[in-house]
Amino acid sequence: MTKEEVVKLLVLIESVYSNCIFKDETVQQWFQFCSEMDYEKVMAKLKNYIRKSPFPPTFADIAVFPFEENDFPETLQEWMKKGRERIERDRNHAKRIPIPDWLVEYSTRKSV
Repeated sequence: MTKEEVVKLLVLIESVYSNCIFKDETVQQWFQFCSEMDYEKVMAKLKNYIRKSPFPPTFADIAVFPFEENDFPETLQEWMKKGRERIERDRNHAKRIPIPDWLVEYSTRKSV
């Protein structure tokens, strides 16, 4: 995001929230923080925030950081598959092992 785009955001915030006035130091911090963000995404989040809140937004309320690619969804799917297989295997294995007499009254499984 360019400095001009950051200024547009701050002007919009100041125009909507009349008691919100940014100091020079705050504007400099917004320049620094917003440099790596996408203007359109931040503006969309700000407009949505304005519709919902009577209070000026903090930086965290409207920040949109770039998405980093990772393989976590694939890893998660693999873990879920292995978990389902393990649960099924444990269920089948549990059916073959009889429950000790002392545990029968506390178990939800019926004695085999």
